[in-house]
Amino acid sequence: MGGHQTGCTDSTFIDPGTVATIMNRASVRQFEPREVPREVVERLARAGQQAPFTGQMYSLVVTGDPEKRRRLSDVFGPLVLRAPLFMLVCIDFRKLERFIAYRGRTNRTDDLGMLFVGIQDASYAAQNIVLAAEAEGLGSCFLGAAPFRAADLIPLFKLPKRVYPLVGLVLGYPAERPAARPRIPLDNCLFWEEYQDLSEQQVAAAMAVMDAGLIREGYYAKLNAKIPLVRGDDPVGYDEYGWSEHVSRKYGERGAARAAALLDTLRRQGVNLGINQGVEEERP
Repeated sequence: MGGHQTGCTDSTFIDPGTVATIMNRASVRQFEPREVPREVVERLARAGQQAPFTGQMYSLVVTGDPEKRRRLSDVFGPLVLRAPLFMLVCIDFRKLERFIAYRGRTNRTDDLGMLFVGIQDASYAAQNIVLAAEAEGLGSCFLGAAPFRAADLIPLFKLPKRVYPLVGLVLGYPAERPAARPRIPLDNCLFWEEYQDLSEQQVAAAMAVMDAGLIREGYYAKLNAKIPLVRGDDPVGYDEYGWSEHVSRKYGERGAARAAALLDTLRRQGVNLGINQGVEEERP
């Protein structure tokens, strides 16, 4: 490609340790029974703050309290009890609206637009946190069910209106070092100049890569994570239950059931995704 070449491609600007950390990271589900010092958690949070952002629309709520973690295990499963710390990453419109009010203005952006940029802010911070955790010798695992279990999490963490849970995260010193798990081939997601639809051959090749690695590892069998079919007997055993079957069931079998409950919880938390929602009104 032509054009001026900047120095950012110079290998002297690349830290191979950072790239290795990213490429070798894997979710950890077994932890040593030792506490994570408070100052380490604060360093992780500072690393999260250094992520790119639009309005710093996130908050982090951390707990090591045994009773809270027991209650969280009813939401996310026993993994929460194995790790000494749980962090809830929240989208926080409330705080941004306080910052806007500091200059005598009110937020006039619709909540659909706010949700997109809020998810961006919180996601960037969360990814920085897990990479910083790796550098600190910690393991971590994201718990993506948080938005769908908001009704349980909001009272537990006393989340006010305009603050909504995006993702859970368990943290601790790892008692295992799992290998990085497979990803779809690069040509399935990296396109030059314009979007390219995948061919049937590309789809089949990608699913073969994903299925083979996870079935060989016994990934879903170890987690007892097979999603049951809505109706009828299940002809697929764990010896052939791979990623393609899992995501097909996750989004194809159960996907629609969550939407209504999610929208209702968002509304009750003061986030209204209707197009004409009265953004002129005073925010709580």
